Amino acid sequence: MIEVNPIILPSWIGNKAVFQQNVPFVIEGTAAPSATITLEISKDPTDGRKVSKLDQEYGVILSLETTTSDKGRFRFNIPAYKASTDTYTFVFKCFSNVVSFNDIRCGDVWVFLGNDFLSVPMRNANAPKTPFKRHVMTHLRFFTPSRTGLEEGEEDMSYSVKTHFKDTGWIKITDTKKLADVSSSAFAFAYTIADQVNYPIGVVDLSTPESSILNWISDEVISNQTALGDYIEELGLTTDEERYNGLITRDRQIRREEKLRTDVSEGRRNKNIDLNKEKEYGEILGEKTASENIAAAATLDFPTSSDSTFRKRIVPSDESQSTTKTLDFDMMSSMQDKTGKKIDDSKFIKKKFRPSILYRCKLAALTGLSVRGMCFSPEAEEQLFGRYDLLLMGLLGTLSQTFEPREVYDDSLMPSFLLVAMHPKCVDKEFPYKVLEFNENIREFTGKLNMPSGIISLHDLLLPDKTMTFTLGVRLAVIALGLHVTPKMPTSCPECIGVEKAGNKLILEFGNLADGLRLAEGQTELKGFAICGENRVFYPAQARILHGVRVMVWRDDIDEPVSVTYGFSPFPHDATFKNLNDLPVMPFRFDRLPAFYAPDLYFACCDELELIGMKEWGDDFEVLKVFRTFKGNGVISADNMNKSEGNASLHIRYETENSLYGFEPNLDYASLMGPVIIRGKHKIGIDVFNPDTVKKELRVEGFGNAEIKQSLNWQKLEIEWAGDSDIVLEHLKFTIADSSKNGEIYIDNIRFL
Repeated sequence: MIEVNPIILPSWIGNKAVFQQNVPFVIEGTAAPSATITLEISKDPTDGRKVSKLDQEYGVILSLETTTSDKGRFRFNIPAYKASTDTYTFVFKCFSNVVSFNDIRCGDVWVFLGNDFLSVPMRNANAPKTPFKRHVMTHLRFFTPSRTGLEEGEEDMSYSVKTHFKDTGWIKITDTKKLADVSSSAFAFAYTIADQVNYPIGVVDLSTPESSILNWISDEVISNQTALGDYIEELGLTTDEERYNGLITRDRQIRREEKLRTDVSEGRRNKNIDLNKEKEYGEILGEKTASENIAAAATLDFPTSSDSTFRKRIVPSDESQSTTKTLDFDMMSSMQDKTGKKIDDSKFIKKKFRPSILYRCKLAALTGLSVRGMCFSPEAEEQLFGRYDLLLMGLLGTLSQTFEPREVYDDSLMPSFLLVAMHPKCVDKEFPYKVLEFNENIREFTGKLNMPSGIISLHDLLLPDKTMTFTLGVRLAVIALGLHVTPKMPTSCPECIGVEKAGNKLILEFGNLADGLRLAEGQTELKGFAICGENRVFYPAQARILHGVRVMVWRDDIDEPVSVTYGFSPFPHDATFKNLNDLPVMPFRFDRLPAFYAPDLYFACCDELELIGMKEWGDDFEVLKVFRTFKGNGVISADNMNKSEGNASLHIRYETENSLYGFEPNLDYASLMGPVIIRGKHKIGIDVFNPDTVKKELRVEGFGNAEIKQSLNWQKLEIEWAGDSDIVLEHLKFTIADSSKNGEIYIDNIRFL
């Protein structure tokens, strides 16, 4: 039986839903035209206690009635309620139609959208070993539409705006099968907050892999924000309905080609050839049939014939020349290449760079939902957008037109915007420092917003780990609590907010410290800092935490430091400094004046035998060896007892080959971005301890030789650079000349002078 004029309600209201505390909200829908429709809201305790019938906080707490318009539209204004663990029931009635939603809770609602870590589902992640608390788990609710934006029966995203989801509802912990598709970051985020506030937390999980910020911005915002519209047009990404339908047609052709390729290959392999598919596939490849090939052979223009056109110089006419001659290649940004635009197919755009497609199929259907805040994670190639600030403004404009409350009279109720900084795995080989500039720009952008905002970095989590997305969720929850619940907690990752000069030292002040600063677990020295003098050449520097709230940075050979950086490298493996809430200090540079930034001299302190890096471009990060033997045999270990400075020295036990033993730091890792260039220095210094007191010599490739004395004390050797220009190192080979068959030596504090 077909229901006539059913009651149609927003997708975000349903069984097990969470609605936002402390703000009034509106429920709009459609039903029979010019009819009376009612809404009854009842509230019941979930702790099993008995409630008096006279208690106005329970039972039916709200009854509303209105008349639908001549088109069946209606609107109910719902007052603000306080967060609680009690359950609500919403009942809508219009004639004989009744829609009832049960197990609804009042708490905080958050929206997750974007890409990268936020889109990793629970099934592909691992939770930390800490056991979850059962009573906290009952507070969690998730609303997760299809990741791709395509629901059952849909092959392509429509240009028209989707107003309702077909089969998407709220889920809770007991819905284990559906829970596996929930974002692992969203789960960790909700759990961490619920554990602190002890009331329901709902997350609308929209994050989508292979998406970009452009997908989420609405057509209306692009049209209304002139600068944004002009920028998208400049990139050649403006898409009207006609162009979009053309893109969909091309998508279908690509899918058909891929299927034919698979079917034809499989048929040939199994000797079960489908002639129709072979013909269709041949036409796609531009191949001729057998009869066409025979006919064409009779008219071939062989280069050996006297009248062959191959012997004549052909001058193309203006009409036949490629349109590439009219292109100003200086104006073609690298971003245009990334979007999939090609010279011979200039109208094609990759899905992740098509404006508004995810807004139409995932975001628009949530219009009217009241939220506590929104979390967004960018996609790797977004770093190449020159005006990302315009795109962020477009995203915020879209979110403000979608979610409530749009007008806030109490600052404590204003929704917040939490951003995830780009991870070092997103480094573009052609533009390695773009990631750092991108993170600088979004940090500056959030600082100018008149709404609560924060930024989270993951630069200290380089190794691929399935718990990383949970860590991100926890970190986002920490700053969400700082923004909305506990003023003493940080509202963003710690950032440098001021620098004072004291003699040859710089004193750094940080914001968002919460309970103070600390070294990362297992670290005994503060690393990752660099300073420069008037020549604007940065070198690694020493640093010390002062009373848990400031940092002192210096370098003995720089008397007048003028600027400082921390973790300012595309691969900041030694930037592990944190606050006591486990939020890493954001990498920064004090100014953006032209400079030569510090090279990665990870080997120089001789404290570590391993580092986290990328062996080849495109590889995952992994634990790599710092040093290797290239001549003779040797065992290199770290000795934390006998050292000249720092945490340890290199203790090398070796067997010589032709009276020589050679070792070197690995300088060919991709994450080092070699060669290592050291500007303004002309010597190398090495501290050496000779425990067997045998006559030896140290040879350093590109520098020279130095005698190692036969004495039981640390010796400071200095060797001149052989060249006249800056030190450039493809390799740095150290060779010990020792007439003995075997021996041992300590090496420490490699430095450039």
